[in-house]
Amino acid sequence: MNSSLSTDTVQLGQPAQKLKSYEIERVDEETGALVTESKFLYLEGHPREYRFNGQNGQFNLYGERILTDSMGKPITEFSFQPIAYRIFEDTLFTRSEREVWAEFFFIDADHCVASLMFNNTSVSELYRMMQPVFYERKTLCDLIITIKPEKVTSKMDSGKSWYIARFSYRSGEVESVRQYRDFARDHHLYRAETLTDSAMHRIVSKYYNRLPEPEVVSLPESVKELGSKAA
Repeated sequence: MNSSLSTDTVQLGQPAQKLKSYEIERVDEETGALVTESKFLYLEGHPREYRFNGQNGQFNLYGERILTDSMGKPITEFSFQPIAYRIFEDTLFTRSEREVWAEFFFIDADHCVASLMFNNTSVSELYRMMQPVFYERKTLCDLIITIKPEKVTSKMDSGKSWYIARFSYRSGEVESVRQYRDFARDHHLYRAETLTDSAMHRIVSKYYNRLPEPEVVSLPESVKELGSKAA
């Protein structure tokens, strides 16, 4: 499994290679070698999982740790800048029906590659936000997106309520856009748990997934001959 945890080393005194926009250099304290590494941590196929709870309108990590502000209260909005995304239909997480999902990948405050998903009504709200973005000739990866949970009540049953995500945006910083774009181009961005053969995609960003094509292995002639004789 590939990840961005690996580093390249260069002996001091050797010509330095040109760094990519998302790379940094440091001196290894044990070997004295100059180490080149990514600013961003990513275990391929397993991004850090942020979640939006539509029952209470809260954001959390892995469904366990509620995200809070400096006062220890649950945050009332969440902002991020996508590095890849997709909108698709699928049956996920042991649910019985196909639903519409939006899956985002972004770099969080700890410089970790993370993911965040929305479904159904929240995806409809996302489409509303995307319309002006399209006419501005931008993509979601050019933006910082802010999500504010909003409580809604069923028109059929006033005792039934839940939260949907309302989206707004502002332009991202040029340097961040460049770094994230370069990083996304060089890595396979996906979440293994949600990658299925049954997904029907509506929108897929330029650098989502990009898994390498399966390698075609050529058998030696001697093996082919044995196979044909056995048949």
